[in-house]
Amino acid sequence: MDSKSVLVHIGITVTDIDAFVDFYSKHLGFEMTRRGVFSEEFIAATPELYNLKAGSYSDFAFLVSPNGIALELFQFNELIDAEKPIWNRPGYHHICLRVESVPEVYREMSAAGVEFYFKPKSMMKNTEAYWVYFKDPDGNMVELQDLKP
Repeated sequence: MDSKSVLVHIGITVTDIDAFVDFYSKHLGFEMTRRGVFSEEFIAATPELYNLKAGSYSDFAFLVSPNGIALELFQFNELIDAEKPIWNRPGYHHICLRVESVPEVYREMSAAGVEFYFKPKSMMKNTEAYWVYFKDPDGNMVELQDLKP
């Protein structure tokens, strides 16, 4: 391996694991590869990591895209309300997925009721590369691009 690191997965806390699995499978071709529970004992063993009260546990699932992008989903037994994403707040903001055709995926997902922030836009003049943002089941921002590397 030439690089010092490789992205392994992206962790997302969700309100409904089944809804996320269905959404990412149906619209973006992800497949669930693992599902289980982080028990109360597992979470209590590292309180400095989870910072949760005693008795907390979490369902988890791994979704993998056809090209290997992995999402690790957590659904805790108790959730707090999510904050609306703010671009200029330091921290993680969104994920970006490359698709074959943004306009085509946009049409399919829009027809299925997925909420987009705007219609696909051209990324650069004189190219057929597009980008767009949508909201996943919990309102997380996800970008789609079809620009080839």
